[in-house]
Amino acid sequence: MDQMNNRQKINKYKRSILLLSCLVLLLAGCGGARGPFNPAGSQRNQTGLQPGKVGQISLFLNLKEEKGGDLNMIIQSIEILAEDNTWIPLIVTSIEVSTLSLPGGQMFLGRSFVAPGYYSRLRIRAACDKQVSEPVSHPMVTELEIRNLLYVAKGDSHSLFLSWDISASVAASGTSKPVLSLAPKLKNMLADVAYVACPDINTVYMICTDKNWVCDSLGVTGRPSYLISDPNAPTANLFTLMEKSKEIKKVGPASNRVEASYPLLTLSKGLHFAVSPDSQWAYIIDQKRGNILRLNLHSGSIDVRKRLGYEPSYILYLEKRGLLAVTLSLSQAVVLLDPQTLEQVRAISTGSKPGGLMVYRDNFLYITEGGGNSVMVYDLALNRVQKRIPVGLSPRRILAANNHIYVTNYRSHSLSLLKPGQLGVSKTTTLNGPPLELAYSPNNKWLYVGNEATKGIDIIDPVNNKITAHISLGAIPRGMVTLD
Repeated sequence: MDQMNNRQKINKYKRSILLLSCLVLLLAGCGGARGPFNPAGSQRNQTGLQPGKVGQISLFLNLKEEKGGDLNMIIQSIEILAEDNTWIPLIVTSIEVSTLSLPGGQMFLGRSFVAPGYYSRLRIRAACDKQVSEPVSHPMVTELEIRNLLYVAKGDSHSLFLSWDISASVAASGTSKPVLSLAPKLKNMLADVAYVACPDINTVYMICTDKNWVCDSLGVTGRPSYLISDPNAPTANLFTLMEKSKEIKKVGPASNRVEASYPLLTLSKGLHFAVSPDSQWAYIIDQKRGNILRLNLHSGSIDVRKRLGYEPSYILYLEKRGLLAVTLSLSQAVVLLDPQTLEQVRAISTGSKPGGLMVYRDNFLYITEGGGNSVMVYDLALNRVQKRIPVGLSPRRILAANNHIYVTNYRSHSLSLLKPGQLGVSKTTTLNGPPLELAYSPNNKWLYVGNEATKGIDIIDPVNNKITAHISLGAIPRGMVTLD
């Protein structure tokens, strides 16, 4: 009996040792899985703090002039000087840049978390040459002063822009010295600007639509998803729906900060929202619970809540009709609601998986049918289906611009061009990734298409319907809105 007890004790001890060894190996594996920093879209965190308690800095490279010769540059590292006189690495993996690889004149370099505090200088180790670059053993060091000290608070998302002077760099090519400067950020951008929400990095980017460059950014914690400009004062307010924090935040373009927050305490999964033409009400659809909520943007209270059906996915305010249109993906229907009571006025039967909505000339409601690879056109005046137009695979979003209608096809990675009155697709533009949201700049006449694969925005010229440029953000774009 004693020998049996001893054997049991020994076996128990062996099992404990084995379990402890596995635990040690597991922890070691987790610790070694961080890997090197990938500058193309990754985030570097050397602060040891939780992401919600730090800020982040995105780095972009701009060409000072459009034409200045062919030149290559290798950036070995970029550091920023903190208030305690320590240099904090922002980019530590070499990046090779060629003037030929910047057709749009701007390139996203990388993003990094930094601790809250003041930052005063950048230090760049880089070298350039007219030939294809190889590893540089003695790069040049350039220090640049950040004017007006950069203060990073927790939750902030700042952008810094390096300007590369090609002509001056070519003149100094004998010393392999790239001529770099720090471009000032533009403020009070109230026109010719597009706002893009990137929920994965809690950031709203500003894009100057005249040059199609990122020109600033704003940290908005809580995963900003969809954006709507204030119908009454588009340059004064933007509204954004927050996926994680379950609220709507009001952003001031002039102040470049969050002006107000409206909690949505009963919201389960807010997918999309609309704002009334008088800017008094916001209508939020709850995909998980199948509800619609009406939020008073003056008082911040929810005064009406209604059950709609299975999986509402998109909402549109039909101003001329005085109705709300909501797609119910699993119910294969679009319901029209009274904006005051949220009572159903009419139900429109659709094909499989209805998604995006658009109204054309006040009478025709365009509905994407993701399961049927088609767009249904419904005549609101006659209360009947006018036609169905076959498009690409899994159409999702639809937008009217420049007398044309554009449809994003998620699974076929394409954009369908429709012309009102025609029964088929006029032209198809192939993209190199699944398209997301759409936006149009009337002043500069560009069509912006979010690209999930490239983590950026494709720019379409509506004249020839071809991709003319790409804006790299290093994060998946969601909602977009333009101010012209």
